[in-house]
Amino acid sequence: MIRFSLDDLKKSKASSELNLINRGIEKECLRVDASGNLSQKPHPKNLGAALTNPFITTDFSESLLELVTPTFNSAKECLDFLTELHVFVNQNLEEESLWPLSMPCHIESEEEIPIGNYGPSNQGMMKETYRKGLSNRYGSMMQAIAGIHYNFSFSDKFLEILAKERSLDLKEFKNSVYLGIARNFRRYGWLYLLVYGSSPIANNSFAKGKDHDMEDLNSNDIYKPYATSLRMGDLGYISHAQDSLNISYNSIEDYCSDLKNALETPYDEYSKIGEFKEAERIQLNDSIIQIENEYYSTIRPKRVCPSGERPLNVLSNEGIDYLELRCIDLNPTSAIGITEEQIYFLDLLILFCFFEDSPEISEQESNEIFNNHKIVVNDGRRSNQSLVMGSLEVSIKDEAIRILDEMVEIAKFMDEVVTFEDENIWMNSLEKQKNTINDYGLSLSESMLNEISNEEMSFQEYGMNISKKHREEIKNISTNDQDILIQAAKKSLIDASDIESSQDADFEDYLRDFLNKIS
Repeated sequence: MIRFSLDDLKKSKASSELNLINRGIEKECLRVDASGNLSQKPHPKNLGAALTNPFITTDFSESLLELVTPTFNSAKECLDFLTELHVFVNQNLEEESLWPLSMPCHIESEEEIPIGNYGPSNQGMMKETYRKGLSNRYGSMMQAIAGIHYNFSFSDKFLEILAKERSLDLKEFKNSVYLGIARNFRRYGWLYLLVYGSSPIANNSFAKGKDHDMEDLNSNDIYKPYATSLRMGDLGYISHAQDSLNISYNSIEDYCSDLKNALETPYDEYSKIGEFKEAERIQLNDSIIQIENEYYSTIRPKRVCPSGERPLNVLSNEGIDYLELRCIDLNPTSAIGITEEQIYFLDLLILFCFFEDSPEISEQESNEIFNNHKIVVNDGRRSNQSLVMGSLEVSIKDEAIRILDEMVEIAKFMDEVVTFEDENIWMNSLEKQKNTINDYGLSLSESMLNEISNEEMSFQEYGMNISKKHREEIKNISTNDQDILIQAAKKSLIDASDIESSQDADFEDYLRDFLNKIS
């Protein structure tokens, strides 16, 4: 295992490259009508084709938008582009707005959630069939949850210099660095959820027919009084089929081998569902996961994958290119769902994970990480709550403060040496988190519950009030890059049409070829 201390980095020529962190954001959000009901309209044509637009697509549902930024070195520029996307989307929604919360609006039944449609091409049919599989496996309600994925990587030059200084193979070094960060993020990512988790409550329609241990907040809503992120817990993105996978992050070989096993191993419950219903394909296969994207984790090693290729093969052959952080709830205090301060704290946490010793994770520690995660998402703000680390029980607050204290030198280094920022943005972000740990009333989860309770409103009313406020805020923003988005939308419609008219393979043959590509 390769480790770098902050002192090592200060002595390295690579330190000057640390200001070139690559950042990208993928944001999901539901479209709702003027009454706050889930939109039943198809994906707006003015937004382009969901199959081919690189900036605006849909996630599970036709009503669940996904807004995708390019990669930026500047956090501000990344958020500026995300803002442009929101402006463009809002201009092209007819009597609709964007739901600002991770847990969905009131949805009476799963039948109200339209599965995404990507056209009659083989690519489009595969995307839709995958989503049918998700619906049949987990239910559509779970898939209506929204969140943000944050994509992070160091600059190639930064990693090249560090690898060269230690005479290490670059690909192996990158894999080692990113997996080391990923292991530590699994250990310490709960800290982010503690301060920025913002899904402690849900409309009671969300859990209809499900076994749960939630409490009633009022006649409309269920909650957990000390929860941080129900989205990341048993009520949210959870797959009991995946509970026993224990996919290893100890090496790229182990990770790919375990993922391959999940892709090729049938799961009894999914076999019982079947692949067809009255001649209609209702899932891609009966494996534990249909394709790589179905693997749920707080963080995943990734590489950009060419169309038609298997992400697993590309990752195994070419190595890790970036990390995808998947634990980010929509922030209702921001019209775009995430703030610059949040990004800097995510970066600090990643840098802490980079500098911190990152030994391999044993099966016992993996179970410990899983249990600690559950404690924080369900009960993290409870007074005197503790986590288990090895043979010790430690106070969540004490451990959070310990980690934040260890980040101080990293934040100072980033402010004073790397980014040359006058405002001390890194230290300011860190101080904000310390204040939140000392007073959970400042956390997004507790402040949300307090506002709903104090104003005697429902979760639905709370969401609609914020949605309207955000819509007005976005309406008043002056923009710069709308032409890029207009042209991308137009081009995507042409590209989708070209794909549909040029294919000649039968869908079942196409699917079989794709599924058999795993090497």
